[in-house]
Amino acid sequence: MDAAFLYLENETTHAHGTLVWLYDASDCNPASVSRRALLDHMRSRVPVSPVFTRKIERLPLDFDYPYWVDDTGFELLYHIREKSLDANADWADFCKLVAEVHAQPLDHAHPLWELTLVPGLDGIEGLPERCFAILGKFHHVAIDGATGMHIIEGIHDIPGRPTPEMAGSIRPARRPAVGESLYRAAIRNLGALDKGLGLLGLSQKRDSGDESSKADNNNDVIAEPTEAAPMPQTLFNTAINSTATWDSRGFDLATIKSMRAAVKGATVNDVLLTIVGGGLRHYLEYRDALPDNPMRAGCPINIRTEGEAAAGGNMISAMIVSMHTDVAPPLKRLRAITRSSAAAKRRAEQRGSRKILDVAAVVPSQAQALLGHLAGKVSGKLNRAVQFNCSVSNLPGPQQDLYMLGGRLQNIAAAMPIMNGYGLFVGLTTCAGQLNISMSSCDSILPDPEKLGDCMDQSFRELLSATRKGTPAKKTAAAKTRARKTAPRKQNRKTR
Repeated sequence: MDAAFLYLENETTHAHGTLVWLYDASDCNPASVSRRALLDHMRSRVPVSPVFTRKIERLPLDFDYPYWVDDTGFELLYHIREKSLDANADWADFCKLVAEVHAQPLDHAHPLWELTLVPGLDGIEGLPERCFAILGKFHHVAIDGATGMHIIEGIHDIPGRPTPEMAGSIRPARRPAVGESLYRAAIRNLGALDKGLGLLGLSQKRDSGDESSKADNNNDVIAEPTEAAPMPQTLFNTAINSTATWDSRGFDLATIKSMRAAVKGATVNDVLLTIVGGGLRHYLEYRDALPDNPMRAGCPINIRTEGEAAAGGNMISAMIVSMHTDVAPPLKRLRAITRSSAAAKRRAEQRGSRKILDVAAVVPSQAQALLGHLAGKVSGKLNRAVQFNCSVSNLPGPQQDLYMLGGRLQNIAAAMPIMNGYGLFVGLTTCAGQLNISMSSCDSILPDPEKLGDCMDQSFRELLSATRKGTPAKKTAAAKTRARKTAPRKQNRKTR
């Protein structure tokens, strides 16, 4: 699965994400916010993860999956950068800068990450006094949302946690010779063949008979409901270009959580999908391109066990949920999404999500590489989506205050990867009681990201108004029921 993110890359598709960290530096020394200070800080944090000092090495003809090897020429200076904005810059200018940084591919000759400092953002409306940002770009081959949070916490200061000692010189591991690598690849491919036979029930190795393992091996595919409307093709489902566009809007997390009470069984994710679905509906109406059938969202699922929480790489599956963009009333849309997401979760559980990892592991690396290159070319020719219209990913946020260069991390947003046929990625991030909805695309598909941001704001306000109207009505009805039980009929009428 990690390798798949490499194989899908081409001239326009880059498989990295860029986390946008916004800091409140009102209580720290202005001189501490500099590229030099960030370099000094990161020197002590490089040992937090091997992601920082390892790079990718591919074997000839992709005979095996790529290897992580230590970068013997690692130079921290290459990975720490700085960008600045004019004194009169606004939020739209900052969004353009984020998109510009995000659009640049990571160089595979180096470890696949970069940090870009953006100082002097205090003039932007809505940001704190003496605000600065750090744009953390990481390749998806190395991390998913869960491992990304482990790295984020590791490179920040946490009150009460001792400051790490300065790291010494990097001591690289021995790089295997080509012959040794080919031998390893042959052994791995033989093991994959046996595992593949096991998945097909043809291996000589027999099951231990444990009922729990038999249950885990259930890989029945649960079909979509027969009454589900066909997935539409939208203006987001076409070929992309290399000019990224981006915007992000922040909302109060407690307010979003309170909206769940309006619909029985609704989750925070259901509320967020309702807001996103409403925002997309408004934007597509504005572009005169709203399809009759509802759009579908592909939502990544973390399938790590507790013991795998700190493991690197990717352990994700996905579920597909209708966003009911064909439903105008926001409360009605929330009810519909609550039903659809519950059904999607059941299908994902019955499908056996971890089996996807097993299947991916038995596909020869040469075939995966070829399929990855072909997928990029075919999707560009087809100019259409196959399973869903856009990605919507909920990235976990920190559970405690984090600091960098003396500034407190106040908010997190995210620019995410897109590909041909899937030209919109909506990232959902939380930090310090704030939730951000970030929209990543390109200028041939979303030339006006600020308009889509405005539509998300509008959708939030509409759902908030609808849930507030619905919740008091339920309380009133409950109060009437209690009054009937405790008060005379005549008094009850007066109360009304």
